[in-house]
Order: sequence, then C-alpha cells, then structure tokens
Amino acid sequence: MVRERKVAADAIHERLAEAQAGRGGAVFVHGDAGMGKSWLLGGIADAGFHVGRAHGSPIASGIPFEVMTQALAALGVGDQPTDTLAGRCHRMWQALESWSGDPVVLVVDDLHWADADSLTLLAFLCRRLAASRVAVVAALRAWPPAALDLARDLEESGCARTVELEPLGERSSAAFLALRTGHELPARTARTVWAMCAGNPLLLDHAARLLADGADLGSLETRSPDLAGRELLVRRFVGATTEAMRCARAGSVLGLSFDPGAAMELAGLDTEAGDDTVAGLQRERLLREAPGGRVEFVHPLFQQILYEEMPTSTRLRLHALAFALLMRRGSRAEAAEHALRGNLAGDRHAVAALERVGRDALAAGATETAARYLAGAHRLAGDHADPELGLAAGQALMAVGRAAEAVALLGAVSRHPAADVETAAQAAWMAGRAGFLTGDHRQAERDLDRAAELAAERAPSIAVEALLDHANFQHLIHGSRALPFAARARDHAREHAAGVGAALRRKVASAHGYIAYLGADLAGLDEVVRAAREIEDDPEAQLTDVQGTWGALSNHAFAAKWAERFDECEQAFTRVIAAAERAGAIGTLSMLYASRAEFMVRVGRLREAFASVEQARAVKDLAPISERYVAAAQTWLLLLSGDLEECERRCAQVERSASNLSDVGTLIVVWYVRGRRALHEGDLATACAQFDLLDETTQRVGIFEPCLVPFARDAAVAYTRIGRRESAERLVARLEAVSESLPCVWPRIAAATGRALLADDPAVTEAEFATALALHDTTDQPFEKVETQLLYGAWLRRTGRPARARPMLADAAATAAQAGARWLAARAHEELRRADGRRRTTDPQALTPAETRTATLAAQGLTNAEIAERLSITVRTVETHLSRVYTKLRMSRRDLIRRGVAP
Repeated sequence: MVRERKVAADAIHERLAEAQAGRGGAVFVHGDAGMGKSWLLGGIADAGFHVGRAHGSPIASGIPFEVMTQALAALGVGDQPTDTLAGRCHRMWQALESWSGDPVVLVVDDLHWADADSLTLLAFLCRRLAASRVAVVAALRAWPPAALDLARDLEESGCARTVELEPLGERSSAAFLALRTGHELPARTARTVWAMCAGNPLLLDHAARLLADGADLGSLETRSPDLAGRELLVRRFVGATTEAMRCARAGSVLGLSFDPGAAMELAGLDTEAGDDTVAGLQRERLLREAPGGRVEFVHPLFQQILYEEMPTSTRLRLHALAFALLMRRGSRAEAAEHALRGNLAGDRHAVAALERVGRDALAAGATETAARYLAGAHRLAGDHADPELGLAAGQALMAVGRAAEAVALLGAVSRHPAADVETAAQAAWMAGRAGFLTGDHRQAERDLDRAAELAAERAPSIAVEALLDHANFQHLIHGSRALPFAARARDHAREHAAGVGAALRRKVASAHGYIAYLGADLAGLDEVVRAAREIEDDPEAQLTDVQGTWGALSNHAFAAKWAERFDECEQAFTRVIAAAERAGAIGTLSMLYASRAEFMVRVGRLREAFASVEQARAVKDLAPISERYVAAAQTWLLLLSGDLEECERRCAQVERSASNLSDVGTLIVVWYVRGRRALHEGDLATACAQFDLLDETTQRVGIFEPCLVPFARDAAVAYTRIGRRESAERLVARLEAVSESLPCVWPRIAAATGRALLADDPAVTEAEFATALALHDTTDQPFEKVETQLLYGAWLRRTGRPARARPMLADAAATAAQAGARWLAARAHEELRRADGRRRTTDPQALTPAETRTATLAAQGLTNAEIAERLSITVRTVETHLSRVYTKLRMSRRDLIRRGVAP
C-alpha cells in the first residue's frame, strides 16, 4: 500500500513537521470506504504531540459540536459554555492560541459524518492555524458532501491541503494479496481479484481471506467491479441465518457503533436468540466488541452497504422503530435524528423531540444543528405546526444566515390565526430584522411597524425592540433622518417603563442620542454619555449591553470619536471591547475593532490601526454583516500607507455590498477615499463628482456632524481649484455654522483652510492658515495637520516664499514618514522638491507597505496561497511582491524564514 499512499503519508508528515515549527495547518484525506484512510490516521503517533482524536458517526451527526468536543476534550478546551456559535469558536481558538504544552494535532476520522456545527468550528480554526503549533489531520468520504466541500474551500483559500486516496494498482494489489494469503498468487488470479475489487484494500483483504479458505472466485470474473465487490461481502455472510441478517440490518440503521440489545429489539429477536445472533456476527468478523458494552461494524463499508441495499420501506420502518425505542430509553438526541431519517411526518412525538433537541442546540450556540432540527420539526408538523415552533425555527434560520427562508417562515407565523399577540409580534419583529439582511427594506419596515403595533400594549418590550431596530436600520440608510423612529422607541419605553427593562431603556436612550448627535445636536452627545456612565462600573450590565452592536457602550466610543474627545474615546473602546470579549459577542467585537482602527488613524497611530483591522478580519467570518465595515476601515488605511491598488479593490468590494443594501454609512467612506485620491492625483473632475455625491447624500440623510467623514476641506480644495467658488463658499459657511454648536475642532480648522483658499488678499490667506495651524495645536490629529501644512506650504511656494515653506513641508514629511503614512510622505517630499529644498528621499531598496506585509507573512512560513488568503490578494500578486522583496533584500525565502521576521 505504501506506493499509492505515499503522497498522503508525506502530506501528513510534512504538516506535522510544520506544526512543530510553529506553522500549523490542515490536511484532509478523502476517498471511498475501505481505501485505507483510517489506516493512515492510525499511524499518527503521539510522540512530541498532544493528540486529540475524534470519530464522526451518522446517528451522532445531529449532536451539537459532538466531533469537535471529542477532538478538543484531551486539551481541556472542549466544554466551554456560551450562547452563540461565534462566541464558542472565538473562545476555542483563544484556548488553542494560548496553549503552552506540546504541539497539538487534532485527528478526525469519518469527518463526513460530523455535525454541521463541528464543521463550522473546524473551518474557523483551520483558517487561523498558520502561525500556530496546531495541525489538523482528517479523513472523509465524498458523501455527505459538506465535509469535502469545506476541505476544498479551505484548500482554495490556502489554509489546507486535500489528498485523494486512489485505488491500489495491479502490482500493489498482487503484493497485498500475497501478504494476506501467505503465498504469491498466479498472475491471472491476482489480476482477476484486483479487477473485481477495483483496487479497494478492504475488499482485497476479504478476497484474500476467501482465497485462503479455498473459495473459487472464477465465477465473478465477468461481473462489474462494483457488483463483484458487493458479492464478496455477501460471501462473508455465507451460512448466516435470516435472523442474523435482520439483526445486522437493524444495527446498520443504528450506526457504526450500537447497543446490541437495541439491534436485537429492532430485529424482533428475543434475548437468547439475539445473543446467539450477535455472537455469530462477531465470529463471522462482521462485528466486533466496542467500549461501553457496545458492538461496532469491523469497517464502515459493511454498515454502508447493509444500509444502502435495504429497501426504502424497510429503512424508514426501522428508523421509526429506532425513534420509539430510543425515546423510551431517554436518548432524545439520538432519537431526533431517527425522526428526521424516518420522515415521521405528522407524528407529534417526533415533532416534540425534534423541537426540544433543536431548542437545546440553540441555547448551546449550536445554530446549524438547531436550524436542522427546528426546521425539520416544523416541516414534519405541516399544517399543525405550533406558531412558537415556527418562531424558534425562524430564529435558528436567521442565526445561520438563511435570512430569506426566515422571512417567509416568520412572516407566516406572525399572521398565524393561532398565534398569541406576543408570539405574532416577536415573529414580525424577527421577520423585519431578516428582511433588512436580505435588502428588502420596505417589507422589513412593514414587519417592524406591525410588530410595534401588535406588541404596543401587551408586550411593550418587543414593541420597543422593534422600534429600536427600525431606528438603527434607518440610521444606516438615512442617517439622522432616523431620529423620529428613535424618538418613538424612547417615548414608548418611557411610557411603558414598568414592562421595559433598564437595559433596553438605556439602549434606546443611547441610540436616540447617537442619531441626534449625527445631526449636530450636542444634547444627543450628552444623552449618549449618560447612558454609558450608568454601566461603566457594572460588569454584568456591560455583558448584556454588548449583545447588540448599537449598545450604550459602543455608541459612547463612536460618538466620542466624532467629538474629538480622544482620551475618552480610547477608554470607551477599551471598556467595550473587553466586555464584548468576555461575552463572546463576536458581531459587536468585529465592528468595534474596525471602528477603533478608524480612531487610530485619526490620532496618527497607523500601525495600531492596521493591527485593529487584522483583529476585525480574524473574526469577520463569524459576523458576516461586519465584513463591509471592516473593508471600509481598510480603505482609509491603505490610502494613507500608499497601497493604492489594494485600496481601490477594497473600495469596489465595499461599494458592491453597500449599494445592494443602501448602506449610506459605508458608501460615504468609499466616496471620500476615492475623492481624496483623485484630488491629489490632479483628477479634479472625478474628485468633485465624489465630493458632490458626498455633499448631497449627507445633507439628504441629515448627517450634519462633519467629523463623521471629514470630506469638507478636501471638497473645498477641489472646488476652488476647478473654479467652483460658490460650492466652496457654501461648504465653508456650513462648517462655520456647525462649529458653533459642536465640541470638535476639525470643522473650525477646515473652515479656516477654506477661507484661506477663497481669500483674494494674501494677508487674509496667511492669517487663516495661521489660524488653522494654531487650532491644530489643540487637537491630536497629526495627519490632518500634515494636510494643512501641505496646502499652506504649497501656497507659500507659489507666492514666491519657498524658504518659509521648506521647514513646514519637512515637518509634514517627517510626521507622515514616522507614522508609516507613505502616501502623505510622498506628497510632502514632492512639495519639498518643488520648493527646491533638500528632499528626504525614500531608499529605493526599501520595501513598500504591500511588500512588507507579504514578506512578514512569508517569514512566518506561510505558503503563497496562505499569504494570498490572509491579505485578500491573488497568488500572482504575492509572487510579484516576493520577487521584489528577494531582489531588494538580496535574500531567499529560506533566509526570511530563518530570520523569522521581515527586515
């Protein structure tokens, strides 16, 4: 077998060696039953590794996290309670990441039978193994397809390798038969058996045993390999009684491993006859003893064939009997799977069991399992489905991203004649949430309005939740125009204070204040701060608050950023991120990391901003809704660092996603970044078009807080340069007006800069620039100061005073270079050159930002495919970057890895 299995064995060996060196990863070995997958996995020794082993099972495929709990149990990290799938994934990765013992290898056999939640968790972990000492080695078949689809997806993204086990060739088969029979077979016989068994090692092994017993296999020569293989198996049962075959079939329905007493009962055998039957099947080497008083099939192929060859009616009947038997024994989780496989439509006991198991899974954060069982229960119940079951199924479907299905199901529940007011209102509320995720905003608004109307008196907390969601979704689309919806939610919470908890009242007040502040209402900021102050010293209340992205703590961090209360903002981010990590609130956490990155940019801490974005990217696949916000945060960073190609790619990604959902909040970021770039590349027409779009949109949706996306100064520059003086004057007047009511300094800086550009008197221009620079000394926004210095220095140069310009431009260049803002530094150097100053040139051998990121990951031992996945670029782009790195540094890839870090 070694020759045909060498590729797979080498892949496993290499992956283990890489994990020992701190470069973890995964290998997936797939092939048909009997091809030797388990043999390969069994050869993984524990020398130097901490091994966690797991085995998938068809009947256990509905038990939440069953496979990964097995695999991680040996590490002591497999049983951490949480109420969300995302939180569980995040916690388990933290546990592996902080593991301080021997390198870890997780060995999973029959992964194709793993429960859906284990597959989700495994995929999450595999995408993060590159810099760890953790290896995953798993074996699987092509059906059911979910596991193989996952493996191939991971391989395409550079996070894993898949190896297919092919049948043994004729030469290897002959050697294998000779080993098993004790003598070399005639060439014709060996060729015949090889063809009959299609090179399957398990079937070859049984053929060898038959030959050793004197069987004549000549009659099988003309049969197809598949049929011949099945007949070889049947020959293993020659002499088996009808009762034995009945018992074996019953066992195949129960799974690979089963309680023999259960199989005997399903087969209708009494105790004495059943014991003799099971003993006979063990003598025939079909079954063997297993731990816990159970028996198991010697190989999954036996169980598979017995199960698949069974008539459909027999299979369904046995599943129904297994369901009843397991329910009597109290094994509800196993019984639920039989209810689905037996298609027990209309069986109220089956529906009840599926619902209970589904609700338990939902409470444990096993959302994939919950969706399977709750949706299955709803389907089996048919027209008799209880509205509360429909509500739970809809919530589970939402949790796994099947929003369109959830909308249809929840909409029907909200109008079900048997639904009580609270259930109908909650279903309408959830349908509204799901509707916004699908982009059907009108229907979503109707559902949320209906939820608020239904629950207004009988369930005021649901009414407030629906109104709050309506306000928050409207805020994403219409900015501060959503304020009436927030006011309605706040007023309803106050009116029904007895039925609305303090946490919800606080969230509503905070949301109202935040949306009001976007409209330049300073009282809104005070409202946000008060709500956050109520719980800044209450850890338990904080855990509740961070379960929703727009909680009081999050809003405080966001609003403090726009208000330029930067010390307060950083403290707020530290507090809310710590609470979200404790709570496992991954959706909130991803958004917070992205928003904190934008804060770090404002205060000139570009490297910390990149680190925060990486933290957001690390968990974004657990919170898909945050992906465009993370990408939007990256666009600004990439522009400042000079990676313009990647910046535009991210802009296009955000624009596609946000346009489909009318997400104004992220669209305006993209327009701003593109406008800034076009302006400073001299494409004034494009720049003005982007700034016009920004101006019209922010005014239309009521975003009057100019610091949210600080485009006004760049817009004024573009308008004055292209000759649109009136447009620039209008912007400056608006900045002057809003500056009077807001605490932030930047609008006054932008207004002063605008007045300088518009002035006809040089003395006025100089005075306004001086005012702007003086204001910069009162706020910590170094990149904004660099922009002002560039404008002022360029004006001094053009008006014949280059000597005065040079120190200012040199300071701007130094500030930008020190922070890693290469785009700004390059512009400052260009202005210095024009001012005939001594230009601080960039070393031509220095790496660009993109090359530095690529070299850093290569130094960690990542493959080109893994680097491409981590940086979201193509493999070809990685190759180009590395080629330049090797030339500039005069190093090979081995040199980079030996150093461990990029220069």
